[in-house]
Amino acid sequence: MNNKEASMNPLKSREDVQRCLVELLSPLKDHAAPGGYQLGDTAAHYSPRIALMEGWSRPLWGIGPLIAGGGTYPDIEVVLSILRQGVDPDSPGYWGDISGTDQRMVEMAAMGLCLIIAKKTFWDSLDKKTQEQLYTWLSFIEREKISDSNWHFFRVLVSEAFRALELPVDEKAEKESLERIDSFYVGDGWYQDGMGGNYDYYNPFGFHFYSLVYAKLALKRDPERAARYIERAKLFIPRFTAWCREDGSIIPMGRSLTYRFAIASLFSACAFTEIEILPWGVLKGLVLRNLRWWFSRPILDAGGILSIGYGYPNLIMADTYNSPGSPYWGMKAFLILALEKDHPFWTAEELPLRSEPEKQKGPFIQEEKVPGFIISNTAEDAQLLTPGRLTHFEMNHAAEKYCKFAYSARFGFCVSHSNYNLSTTGCDSMLMLSEKNAGYWRQRRETTGQTTGSNWTRSIWKPWDDVEITTTLVSLGAWHVRIHCIKSGRSLDTAEGGFSIKRYNELEEAPPFSNTAAGKHEALVSFDWGASRIAALEQDSLRQGSLVIPAPNLNIMENSAVIPVLTGTLEPGTALLVCAVRAGDRKNVCQEKIPAIRFKDNGMAEIFDQDGKSAALIAI
Repeated sequence: MNNKEASMNPLKSREDVQRCLVELLSPLKDHAAPGGYQLGDTAAHYSPRIALMEGWSRPLWGIGPLIAGGGTYPDIEVVLSILRQGVDPDSPGYWGDISGTDQRMVEMAAMGLCLIIAKKTFWDSLDKKTQEQLYTWLSFIEREKISDSNWHFFRVLVSEAFRALELPVDEKAEKESLERIDSFYVGDGWYQDGMGGNYDYYNPFGFHFYSLVYAKLALKRDPERAARYIERAKLFIPRFTAWCREDGSIIPMGRSLTYRFAIASLFSACAFTEIEILPWGVLKGLVLRNLRWWFSRPILDAGGILSIGYGYPNLIMADTYNSPGSPYWGMKAFLILALEKDHPFWTAEELPLRSEPEKQKGPFIQEEKVPGFIISNTAEDAQLLTPGRLTHFEMNHAAEKYCKFAYSARFGFCVSHSNYNLSTTGCDSMLMLSEKNAGYWRQRRETTGQTTGSNWTRSIWKPWDDVEITTTLVSLGAWHVRIHCIKSGRSLDTAEGGFSIKRYNELEEAPPFSNTAAGKHEALVSFDWGASRIAALEQDSLRQGSLVIPAPNLNIMENSAVIPVLTGTLEPGTALLVCAVRAGDRKNVCQEKIPAIRFKDNGMAEIFDQDGKSAALIAI
């Protein structure tokens, strides 16, 4: 299947989704090798042997449900042949013994699910010797140390598989993992990904996905825990819909973005558990629209293999643990195929995310107190404001993936090549700082003092020991306002970017564009497909507006982009930088009045939206 063929599937019915999965996985058989699928030559931080195995295992997230729901996978014998080799110590395709934390533990989870829901294919079809070898190999996860994070669920799923097959289970190890998972829960439906871990998509497509699957499988045996998982999902899922747009896109932020439609697996798991957290038609729409959105984009390579990247093939934004087979973790979204054809999910009429009366209410703003996020959802976009939460380990583009001021479902964001030129820094949605005339730019990374209100979020960051910045982000819906209180012991150059926006439209030459803002203290770029604007609000601003063209392939959504930017200088001392930022439909961005701010004598600041209405009163 190529990108054009993928986009032509209407993805309306169960049969459409079954066909999509089979066609999507069809090219894999041509890449079969001892121990897995050889899908490319790029590297992850683990060995090529493990990458081979990962390329084989991740498609199981779709193949198992397809078979469990009565579907047929035409290449199942290729899959089973690799399985037999993988668990046989005497085979050249043996996956190897495991000692300590190992990526292969991640891949065991999909095998565990298949052994439970598609036992006839993945267990009964194996001879006695292979069954024993498979049990022995999976048992590594019971006795070896695993990553203290969402990985505990992988052990739990393997234990559930052993129990379903009436094989011995290390219940002590299973209990330790279940208790550890509970220790990561912090409230309001949110988990940290390990103690001190971050808040990102591992909450929906990790913790809630696995916990809902567990709730379904262990409902009778462990009803109290199952009920607890379901209640947490009921808290999280309705609120998470604020991240979603009606076109199927969802706000990208954080790591593991190359898993793409894995994000829809949250809603698929909700259906699998058969708990009507959302109306069936709404749930159906969330899954199918997300799949349609993804398959409208060029995410397959020339051979039909899912590429590493986000909106297009892009190694620049990848994580160190992304091998050529990693994107197939997205197959978790196909868990809905385990549902019978007369299940309410399939028989329900697909419904929009919001009813017409809800849409008429206009944009809404939602506070997520636990991570400190502010979500705004309008007819034009879904956006996230964040206080910045750097990962506890140094990963690729950590600051860009977690610490930008804003993230957009429509426009994506940029990563960076280097820190020596604005065009390579990914300066969108960020305040960049450089020692005067040095040309080396720093951005927000680690933050402290994170606080939130109903429509604002704040944190403190120190790009140098003698530079402290308190940043407050205020959502007004489509607009947001940024307030930076800067105490600096050195002279600084500053550059603050708005949202990056697509520069080219398919094969057309780029339309002529320029900074078309009315005044010199703002920057605006607009095309037929959208516009982006940033305007300085500080009194007697000396900042100038201009446009920056990022290096190719820095924006995760579009391979070429443009960023409106405000630049200026600061001398040692205390300064206040304030700006209003907007991106969306061309007409609205270009014609709406810019929000305003009024500073009061009592240390408060009042912010007025584009209609002149008071929207926030905040201490500065």
